[in-house]
Amino acid sequence: MNASLSLFSFQLQKESAVPLYQQLAEQILALAEGGALLPNEKLPPIRALAAHLGVNASTVVAAYRALEQKKAVYSRVGSGTFVSPIPREELPKERQEMPEVLLRRPVMEAGAINFTDTSLPPSLFPTSAFQQAINQLLEEEKGAAFGKMDSQGYLPLRDVLCRFLADYGILAHPENIQILSGAQQGLDVVSKALLNFGDVIFVEKPTFPGAVGAFYSRGCRVVELEMEEDGVHLGELENLAKLYRPRFFYTMAYFQTPTGISYSQSKKKKLLDLAEKYDFYIIEDDNLYDFNYTSHPLVPFKAMDHRSRVIYLKSFSKILMPGLRMGFAVFPRKLLSHMMRAKYTTDIATSGFLQKALARYLEENSWAAHIKTICAYGKDQYRLAVKYVDRYLSSAVTYQKPQGGISLWLCPKGFSAEAWLMEAAQKQVYLSPGSQFALSEGEENALRLCFIHVPQAKMEQGIRRLSQALKESGLTP
Repeated sequence: MNASLSLFSFQLQKESAVPLYQQLAEQILALAEGGALLPNEKLPPIRALAAHLGVNASTVVAAYRALEQKKAVYSRVGSGTFVSPIPREELPKERQEMPEVLLRRPVMEAGAINFTDTSLPPSLFPTSAFQQAINQLLEEEKGAAFGKMDSQGYLPLRDVLCRFLADYGILAHPENIQILSGAQQGLDVVSKALLNFGDVIFVEKPTFPGAVGAFYSRGCRVVELEMEEDGVHLGELENLAKLYRPRFFYTMAYFQTPTGISYSQSKKKKLLDLAEKYDFYIIEDDNLYDFNYTSHPLVPFKAMDHRSRVIYLKSFSKILMPGLRMGFAVFPRKLLSHMMRAKYTTDIATSGFLQKALARYLEENSWAAHIKTICAYGKDQYRLAVKYVDRYLSSAVTYQKPQGGISLWLCPKGFSAEAWLMEAAQKQVYLSPGSQFALSEGEENALRLCFIHVPQAKMEQGIRRLSQALKESGLTP
């Protein structure tokens, strides 16, 4: 049925107590839900429909706006109004507050086997080299080492980071880099600088709860997008972008937290095209890219960002020392002034002393050698974890073997992950519940097994206990 003929056949009851715009909106909605109007079908122009119905154009405008609020239609500037590509009952629910489950953390007894810790063991921290950098700094600058620091960050450090980023194919300039007190502050400052109350943010499902918390703090609406084996579902993203007009899409291109999924090259390219088409920015969180266990070089979104759509965040917590609390962001030039103002009003500047020490450390030591060391360690841990999960849990779980990262995402076959978690805790083995990475309690029936910090001598013991907990609990046949 032709859209124009369908809509022009409407009969509005002007004597009714129901407002005319509401009558019109309800009749359009009935046609859409009944299938007479097809997804992405264009509605009649406002003036033409108003003239035919004998009403003011403002009545049609109000009807279309009411339908937009219900996500039943979407508009494109200069093109018109179109029927929603997704039935309303299938739209994801928008979230605007942090679920309580994300705030819980287990209390562990001494001697427990901890598969929740995401930090490297202290033996891999480059403490001697960093101490030497600090000593040299104090010897040369004395009290001046503790002087005030420019809010954007120590220029020699930003210079070093540009060379560091070049190894990832990212061409950055010092003036586009903002030094941060960790990646979490980066998310907070980005939110403070660029988000307004009611803005829509797209995130992967499941996702990193720290990012969600930053977006909620600005009163944003968060919409989850389903993941596939090579990244987010692009068809769903485009359909929802038409309806929600998101401000940002938050993502990790490689070894995503918590699933371990990595994006294919083609999907990254298409996602960048969609960001340009629907005018949103991509927040790329480089959380674990350095834990790459393949022989293929990684290509971040930022390395492909030829239209300045990507905000790139990176922390040194996972790859250097967690207590350092140091990170940085690479921004499109047109956003940088907003970011700098938000950083200044947050804490003025990241510790100048630590910035200077880090710059010296990076100048005097082989950063590539350090990354090679921690990557080799991570790969050994990964192989052990996969070996023992396949040996003891293959009949109980499914999981996608990641190409890198620090954890495995285990999905139980037909039983409750939360119940398994409780049984495992009785045996002093702890994992992270999938619900910790979901926006609604109970949505993710999975567990994250983080292997990076567990001593190799305890790896098999811990995973074997997980298997024993299942057998003794009766959760599986």
